[in-house]
Amino acid sequence: MSDSKEPSATSCHRHVLLVGAGVVGRAIAIDHLRAGIPVWLADRDEEVLRESCDRVLQRCDSVADSASPWGVRLPLPVAHLSPSNFDNGSAELAAAPAALPSWLLIESIAERLDIKQAFFADAESWFQRDAVLTTNTSTLSIASIAANMRCPARLCGFHFFMPVVDRPAAEVIPHTADAASQTGRVGTAPDVIEACCAHSRALGKTPLVVRDSPGFVVNRLLAPYLNLAMNLLCGGVSAATIQRAAQRYGMPISPLELVDLIGPRTAFDGGRVVWSAFPTRMDPSPLLPAMVKAKLAGVAVGEGFYRYDADGNRCDDALASRASSLALKYQHDDLADFPMSDEQQISLVADLFAAVLRLEAIAIERNQVADSETIAAAMRGGLRWHPESRDAEPKTCLTAEHAAQLAIQFPKIKSIQPES
Repeated sequence: MSDSKEPSATSCHRHVLLVGAGVVGRAIAIDHLRAGIPVWLADRDEEVLRESCDRVLQRCDSVADSASPWGVRLPLPVAHLSPSNFDNGSAELAAAPAALPSWLLIESIAERLDIKQAFFADAESWFQRDAVLTTNTSTLSIASIAANMRCPARLCGFHFFMPVVDRPAAEVIPHTADAASQTGRVGTAPDVIEACCAHSRALGKTPLVVRDSPGFVVNRLLAPYLNLAMNLLCGGVSAATIQRAAQRYGMPISPLELVDLIGPRTAFDGGRVVWSAFPTRMDPSPLLPAMVKAKLAGVAVGEGFYRYDADGNRCDDALASRASSLALKYQHDDLADFPMSDEQQISLVADLFAAVLRLEAIAIERNQVADSETIAAAMRGGLRWHPESRDAEPKTCLTAEHAAQLAIQFPKIKSIQPES
């Protein structure tokens, strides 16, 4: 990918404030800058903000300055970042002198409901004119996050996928009005939904509008898929086989590497939300909470399932020694009937991945979270799934007969069992 894209006229209609300068917030900032969109990046920890800005500047052709976010009373340390070829002066003069700019806030802080509720109850008062407020939550209920807001209609879910610069889609998740009208709660305003869709397109991403439901679409698909990968690892399947099987199914990287990229803590929090909502769909692997407890935080700290250099590149194909030891600690014999040859194992694991994602896609459509076209677009744009057939969908890439055979062959893998 080139360091910059052609600036979009749509993107210039709103000023962008990113709150949360961690791994994900930094990735979102880089994606904006490469799309030609300047951002203000804020974080409560000034040292984290400073380090994040340094890394952003290293990754793309951009500059930092001390410009203040006009029209915002921001109680956080903030830095202004813009593409090197962006004319900040002209952008400021484009607005009428007496007019206040329109703002779009993207929140990427801790994945905890209480923290996000408190944040938005405060953040909606920062802006001197109505702003579009968005949360990059991967799993939490948008309606619940909006519960303490004075104007919940201004909030929408806006979920970016990691790695952000390589994912050509984003989930847009409006919350809906209270059907019973007992609380008087209103849903996300139509203009807010459209602003999120327009901003997604300005970033070169397809907006996927999905229903406010646990895990939405992409993380609901991811949770049982990543969980199966960890159960396979503890069952004696090698990391190399897991990676090759995932790639044969059409995924770009190993699910274990994807956990490292997301961050084991974030993956654990997201997986817990999905498992709690759909307990019949998976038995959580003990390996992930063990990784969190051992502070193997993935790419962010240079070690997770694999080891990474300072730029976040995987050092080699071998599992990190501590992750390997944890997998041995939680080893099981549920997969005792696995074939012995490498090729047979790769083929079987690829089919198991297909079976898990097939069943979850069927359930998502049945629950009316998204239709089959959106689910397929989420797999391609959110997970970079590239099956051999261009017309393949998660629910059609494995026959029902083969899926049923796998369910019988591996009765202990809950996520491939058909719902009764």
